[in-house]
Amino acid sequence: MPPVEVRGLPRVVVTTAGGVRGTAARRGVVSFRGIPYAAAPVGPLRFAAPAPPRSWQGVREARDPSPVAPQDPRSGYGWTHAAGEDHLTVDVHVPADFPRDLPVLVWIHGGGWVSGSGSAPGYHPGAWVRRGFVVVSMNYRLGFEGFGAVPGAPHNRGLLDQVAALRWVAENVRAFGGDPGRVTIAGQSAGASSVAALMCAPAARGLFSRAIAASITGETYSVAQAERVAERVARAARVPNSREGFAGLPPVRLLAASDAVAQDLAAEPGAGPRGAVPLIYHPVVDGDVVAGPFVEGPHAGGDPAVQLLVQTVADEWTLFSRSGFAPVAQDFGQVEAFAAAVGLPASAVAGYRALMPGADPGAVGDALLSDGLFAEPSRRFARAHTARGGRTHLARFTWRSPFMGGRFGATHALDVPFALGNPQAMEPFLHAVPVLPLARRVPGVSGHLRGLFPTPSAAALSQRLVRAWTGFAADGDPGWPEISPAGVPVRVWGATDSLEQVPDPRERIWAGVEFRPYDEVLVRAGAPSAGPAGAA
Repeated sequence: MPPVEVRGLPRVVVTTAGGVRGTAARRGVVSFRGIPYAAAPVGPLRFAAPAPPRSWQGVREARDPSPVAPQDPRSGYGWTHAAGEDHLTVDVHVPADFPRDLPVLVWIHGGGWVSGSGSAPGYHPGAWVRRGFVVVSMNYRLGFEGFGAVPGAPHNRGLLDQVAALRWVAENVRAFGGDPGRVTIAGQSAGASSVAALMCAPAARGLFSRAIAASITGETYSVAQAERVAERVARAARVPNSREGFAGLPPVRLLAASDAVAQDLAAEPGAGPRGAVPLIYHPVVDGDVVAGPFVEGPHAGGDPAVQLLVQTVADEWTLFSRSGFAPVAQDFGQVEAFAAAVGLPASAVAGYRALMPGADPGAVGDALLSDGLFAEPSRRFARAHTARGGRTHLARFTWRSPFMGGRFGATHALDVPFALGNPQAMEPFLHAVPVLPLARRVPGVSGHLRGLFPTPSAAALSQRLVRAWTGFAADGDPGWPEISPAGVPVRVWGATDSLEQVPDPRERIWAGVEFRPYDEVLVRAGAPSAGPAGAA
């Protein structure tokens, strides 16, 4: 049904569950926020697969974001124990003149499977909308609520939420001016791994035709490993390891128990990078929603009918190491320990040193973990997609952050503000001195400050990325050729762009590493590496 014009009021759109009224137009964009795509996951629905939303009478105001999914209040996304529970929602952003049959971009936020929100200001997609898109962003269940192993409950509830959101798009986006036959899903970090998982998920087949994945992490759990983590969470919370036991815990207690387990695991001997960024929830290879690892084995690469764009950044790991969140290697012995933790032999460190002459141990360790945790899983997924007959484009982002003397380089998630055309994302890292982020802390000021890229060159780079991502989403062409089975060419984004025709020699170092589902018992027994682990 087309939007309804109501004199003096923002437009009303009728969805399958009822009417919604959006915001007034701002800079050419009308937003409809907090629209339920599934029922609130409470009571008997708490650990269940998502259920259809309840319908409502009349018109629902959709001008404010919904509550975010339960997560650590320190995440910065606004969750508190008093937050509402109706968080399985989408935001829909449309051009103010409501044209018809527009391509659709669906954004899946990252946050390591434990934090994030599709409504975060840094994800506002105004630049995409103004290029003629309907853009949908979603919230989904996180942490134990979304990925914990609950006896008698389905695994991967957070991914099932994403599938439900995509089904909502298929059923409703035409009412907002979108074409349900031209849907592209896009995400970064855990959002990119969600994209990879959805490309491999039978339940998501046919719900999108293109996909953009920025910084895929290859981490998955075996069912046994997910169950071990759940047992430890139950002990930490002092409840039975049962659906009833977990259901009796308010979200804040479940979060506290999860945090305690994460800290215990981080302190274990040999935790390595897994301990530096102690994430204890990941997609579970259950043979159903996640049939197998995304980057290894017969399911790797996903549906070849979906066109794919994969992007990485040059210095992924520095976001964690150079912020003090994870250790920086002080000698090459520590680098060898990092290598062992991600499945590489000690001899691999010599390979990195040969390719990075003069680099100190910290730089070599950062490069090794950047590859193991993000770049290599991303490249493998891209090559596997091509091997299955899919059309794949590959890119790498190299613009270096000036923040803190440039110590972060082209760090994890730095490509997001450039691709979204929204400099509020990763704003502190865009500037040598973070004046705007500090000014936003002044009461009453934040809403009046627009983000800025630091230089005209950086703003122009953002425009090029926005054109590439939206061009790919519109017609499958980002502006450079698709890759061959060798994984080239690769678009390199920077102050000056280039097109690499030769594979990165660091890829050869990873040739013998397999990215299998992690299972601590198998690893301790000396089985081949379960693959790297880390932040998403």
